[in-house]
Amino acid sequence: MTPEELNERLKGEGIVALMVEEWEAIASAFEPVWRHDTGFAGELLIARGPVGSEPEGPADLDAPLIAVEAPKPAARVVRLLADEEEAKRFVEYRLAQYERMWDGCGCRIDYYAPLPEARDTAEAKA
Repeated sequence: MTPEELNERLKGEGIVALMVEEWEAIASAFEPVWRHDTGFAGELLIARGPVGSEPEGPADLDAPLIAVEAPKPAARVVRLLADEEEAKRFVEYRLAQYERMWDGCGCRIDYYAPLPEARDTAEAKA
């Protein structure tokens, strides 16, 4: 899969599951924006891209934002994010879910569920 093919799938599906090898083969085409250690499931990466033919160059600010999660060691889930505000809401929501897991809630993360509305996100943090 190419970065462009991933973006096309994300536009149609919103969330795409990849094997870790598939993600690693195209990861350099995406510029990391934020990285967060989840404490449970590796790193939560927010990235922008694809950045074009020069991965070391600055990202196109109009390029889409994506979240990349590791629900299993050999798998990645890539989620298309509408904008930076949604990316921040998603990170807050997901990290709050992991925090509840640390507290022993017995809950599980549905990596394929849509991001709740802003009000629901605030309630999830409480």
